Amino acid sequence: MSIGHPYVKNEKFRETCPISIYDVAAVETWLEDLARRGYRPIGFTGIRADLLPDEPRESRFRLQPLQRWKEALDPERVSSYQAMGWQLVGQLGPFWVWRCDDPDALELDTDPVVQGEGYRYLKRRMILRTVGWGLAWLVMSAVLILATAMASLESILSNASRLGFVARPLISAFFMVTIGVEIWLDARNTWRLWRTLAAGVPLERPKPYRRQQLLGSVVYGVTLAAMGLNLVVSFQDLDNSPSGWDHAEQTVYEEGERPSARTVLADLTALDGLEPQWTEVREKSLPIAPEMYAVRQFADLPDGGQISCYTAYYRMLTEGLARELTEELTENRAGFLDNRPFLPLEPEEVPAVDGFWWAEEDGMMKPDQFAVLRQGKQVLAIWYTGPTDLRMETAYMASLLME
Repeated sequence: MSIGHPYVKNEKFRETCPISIYDVAAVETWLEDLARRGYRPIGFTGIRADLLPDEPRESRFRLQPLQRWKEALDPERVSSYQAMGWQLVGQLGPFWVWRCDDPDALELDTDPVVQGEGYRYLKRRMILRTVGWGLAWLVMSAVLILATAMASLESILSNASRLGFVARPLISAFFMVTIGVEIWLDARNTWRLWRTLAAGVPLERPKPYRRQQLLGSVVYGVTLAAMGLNLVVSFQDLDNSPSGWDHAEQTVYEEGERPSARTVLADLTALDGLEPQWTEVREKSLPIAPEMYAVRQFADLPDGGQISCYTAYYRMLTEGLARELTEELTENRAGFLDNRPFLPLEPEEVPAVDGFWWAEEDGMMKPDQFAVLRQGKQVLAIWYTGPTDLRMETAYMASLLME
């Protein structure tokens, strides 16, 4: 057992290649540094080197590209290389990896131009790989952009959590940028390698790789953090509200109890002079809508019937967002509260606000009325089932949006 090994085990362990495997000289330098530190590569799993503790030694590692898909090594080639002092370590991606511990042994490749000829298959493969993955990346990017563009503002406001609203776009953008950069780096490294050898210039060794290693570690750490954050948001999304407005703080007030004065709602007491049996208030906040309330109220009529009022209030970050939300609600593009009504709302003249829209539909017991008001950055949506004509209560509803 060698002293100084952090793993202190006679068991195989793995270390991930800290750089693009297509940066051949850098990978060779990394493997040689592992040997100097006392780690012996014995094979590869994906882009990770399988290592065993060993005596520190000076070794040379050389990567040679495969000449065709799933190439099998010629036994004569292996024997010839062994006679020269080179041992096969294994296959790392599209490369055979050879090791030599004899400083006097000849190099495997002495003519850069001839060596470059061996990269023709890898060059063709990289072109196909870059085109294929590039097209897939463009499709995924288009799908993400299209999905974001098609999502209604109302559904985002209702369904998103504050953490998810910020994290999900950042996570998606991070992974798309990371994939795009990896595709570009692999293609660039392969092209530079082939062009250098074709020009008769031998590969420069040793090649620095510490900066790439540090960058790879940072990207790896950020990737783990992004995956963890995505997991937290996914678990958070499981806690959904069956009545909409996910991730909202809910409070239920019994008969005689009143919501706080800051809660914006169309109150049945003001509309019909009746005391609600109960009032359910959902409150949430998003960066684009700092203040939002969804309020449900029910009250009994003297004749034994029941009336209800559902209010959704939004204080948007900008007036432009308030206009967009109003257009969605009044045109019924995003649905209205519980995806009703089935017809667009019509504008009504109300001087006290920037806009008032109203519609009526036949309900199960009595007509359902729908109204949307906008004043500056504020939007108020109302679904009311009761005897009062909301068009006669515009002054009251407008007062709810006064600063």
